[in-house]
Amino acid sequence: MGRLDGITLDELHELKEQTADGKPRERVLAAIGRRQGDYLHTLASRHGVVEKTIRNWLDRFKEQPLHEAPYDEPRPGGPAKIGGEEREQLFEELQQAPTELGYDHQAWSRKLLLHHIKEEYGVEYHEMYAYELLKQAGLSLRTARPQHHEADPEKKAEFENTVEKNTLN
Repeated sequence: MGRLDGITLDELHELKEQTADGKPRERVLAAIGRRQGDYLHTLASRHGVVEKTIRNWLDRFKEQPLHEAPYDEPRPGGPAKIGGEEREQLFEELQQAPTELGYDHQAWSRKLLLHHIKEEYGVEYHEMYAYELLKQAGLSLRTARPQHHEADPEKKAEFENTVEKNTLN
């Protein structure tokens, strides 16, 4: 139990009460389990992670003050260009068809999304970030199916009308 030497079970339970849900709480619960004698593989299974992750979590309690151990360090990076209520408003707009917002398109495309953000919010994003925004809004990008340049629409229609589809019986 070297990782948790000097930390009592009571201290861990008190820390658990002060820790919000999420990964920090999982880390405290893993420490409590280990302090109570649970094996690393048992803790890993219980928390849905690998044993190495449990060891890393427990190392935090040895290396950092007790009240800081469950929490991650602040991560680098700039603030969101669109955040808070504006972000929620954007996600609500994305749930609507673009036609409802005055565009001539039935579905959101990457270019249309970026154009909308620039016009409405005055913010420019890299085109690859459009995929991430759609994902965060719970949507996926719809694209056209490719069609060969020599494809004949009349032959395609004739084929679709004459071919019988198999049915499962």
